[in-house]
Amino acid sequence: TAAYWVYQTIKGGYADTVELMARGSDLLSERMICLLGGYGVTAEVAEAAQRVVLRLLESQPDVRADEIEDLLWETLPRGLGRYRFPRQRAIRVAEASSRLDTHPPPEDPMLLREYLLGFKGIGPKTATWIVRNITGKSEVAIIDIWMVRELAQIGIFKHDWRVDRHYESYETVFLQYAEHGLSFPPSALYLCVWDRARSVDHLHFDRNCSKPAKSLGDPPSRSRHSNET
Repeated sequence: TAAYWVYQTIKGGYADTVELMARGSDLLSERMICLLGGYGVTAEVAEAAQRVVLRLLESQPDVRADEIEDLLWETLPRGLGRYRFPRQRAIRVAEASSRLDTHPPPEDPMLLREYLLGFKGIGPKTATWIVRNITGKSEVAIIDIWMVRELAQIGIFKHDWRVDRHYESYETVFLQYAEHGLSFPPSALYLCVWDRARSVDHLHFDRNCSKPAKSLGDPPSRSRHSNET
């Protein structure tokens, strides 16, 4: 129930965690970690690659893709081995760095997300994740597998929705659901659900998600540039 998640979010201090995550974050660092992670690249490897790439960018802002690639071919520190996609990610990192220099990002959270969606390798979830970490604002919501699994099984999300086609529907319904919290931002509720859902055996979701959903129905239309939550 909504009351359960409100209690767990408050009890776990997730609002404080979200606030700390937003402090000191910058667009370049967040963008790099997103570009370098995913598709089997662990968080530890992505963070190690991010550190070496950022050091290179700080000393050489106009670095070329092939120079980044050469760096990513080198063995990472702390015994993490070699990076998995040096050529592909080097090109994306170089393009992102150049675009950030020539096209400054907007400050509005919704416009910032639209801006980020113009980068190769960035989809709605990743763009939202960056916006959340940088701004700490509540106009956007991260929708990932953990959120979908947990809230679909209790009837908040429809089982036939797909993140790639219904992201705005997921987001609108989640933000409506998060209004029950009142004392904390939706991002704190997301963090609580994510933290708890990923610790549950996936068979728990498979069993429960086979049940018919008690859906909230189709959400009202919501402009990407709206500030309404």
